[in-house]
Amino acid sequence: MDSISLFFEENPQKFFAYALMAISLISIFFISLSFYYDNLKKKELLKKFTTFDRSLKDLVEEFRSFELMFSEQKKSFEEYKFVINRIEQEISRLADSLSNEKNITSAISLAKEGYSVLEISEKTGIPKEEIEPIVKYHGSN
Repeated sequence: MDSISLFFEENPQKFFAYALMAISLISIFFISLSFYYDNLKKKELLKKFTTFDRSLKDLVEEFRSFELMFSEQKKSFEEYKFVINRIEQEISRLADSLSNEKNITSAISLAKEGYSVLEISEKTGIPKEEIEPIVKYHGSN
């Protein structure tokens, strides 16, 4: 206690000036230290942001490549769809012609057995106009 009162008794103005300077220097030191650590933290965050930005740009490029790949796949699928439709049409045409051939074959058989044009038309579903030449050529006279 005597040492503190000694500072005040000898020259209190000088003591307060030194105390104020010491407090100011300590404050400046801690403020500088906080600015330094804040700057380090900002640099670390900036590195993370640039890394995230780079990663985001890479992801965008990957998505664009996927988009191109999918558009190419879509074109391929459309071509396959067109080919499949053409094949289905061809199968349908072949089935119709096969059905007509079977009907004509059965009409010839019925004509050889002696059935009339009307009976053959009813059994095969072929129009009478088409059966008349069959009966004329293959029918039993």
